[in-house]
Amino acid sequence: MLDFLIIANPTSGSQAAPYLATRAVELLKARGRSAEVRVTTARGDAQRWAAGAACAGSPVVVGCGGDGTLQEIATALDDSSTALGILPGGRCNDFAHALGLSKRDSPEALVEILVSGIRRPIDLGSVHGKRFLTVATLGFDSDVSRFVESRKLWVKGTPAYIYGVLRVLPGYRFPMLKLSGDFGQREGRMLLAATGNAPCYGGALQIAPGAAMDDGLFDVCTVGEVPRLAVFAFLMRVLRGSHTTHKAVSMLKTKKMSVETPDGPLYICADGETLGQTPCTFEIRPNALNVLTAVQSSRFKVQS
Repeated sequence: MLDFLIIANPTSGSQAAPYLATRAVELLKARGRSAEVRVTTARGDAQRWAAGAACAGSPVVVGCGGDGTLQEIATALDDSSTALGILPGGRCNDFAHALGLSKRDSPEALVEILVSGIRRPIDLGSVHGKRFLTVATLGFDSDVSRFVESRKLWVKGTPAYIYGVLRVLPGYRFPMLKLSGDFGQREGRMLLAATGNAPCYGGALQIAPGAAMDDGLFDVCTVGEVPRLAVFAFLMRVLRGSHTTHKAVSMLKTKKMSVETPDGPLYICADGETLGQTPCTFEIRPNALNVLTAVQSSRFKVQS
């Protein structure tokens, strides 16, 4: 049984994940811990290997990559005693950022958290039987996410998202959404509906600035129909998290939310991946995942 299984995605971010993972193994072995790197070659590898490690009783599975890699591993570790460790190596790293971790952190600092950090139970989102860590998007931001996902852009993170906005916005049609949850029912043509377990997506877009990953609730941001020329300025407010006071915005909290789209199916995206289409039901899974993070971190959104 390994102390640490490190799963690295060679296509994440700057494609430096295998190097970071190898360096982490060297540091862990120098501290007397057993560790191994496995490099993914296809979607599903990370989930399968993480599930095997959890069944074997490994205490920690480490994701070295972006939010999509971590999502696969988290799905396998849902409701298990095996903890998720993180070596940020993706384009956006929104989940790592919410836990107070950054690509700018040194390998030594990240390994210190793997060895000496604390376990914190956090919530997972679920839709169509799939898990997500950060924000599930529906509407305009899903279209932008799928646009960015389908192209090999030389820009990454927030700049890539902004480029996607400029390309998607001219032809965008505001869909009719019917939402039902603990807040009651909401219906109308909307720019987007974002279901947040964590505050950010797209690198730095604070769509759900009040979201906490350990409160057993989603923070849902809905944005009604707004003039097209106002959309870009609105998204600049999302960068600062100041959009919540906009007259077209509603911030809702719920444990569960059902979505119907009378105009036809819409794609659901989360953690940089497409999870399915509407109609759908989002559900929170409280304390479903143990994560390793620093004892002291002002950036950790799970703080009370």
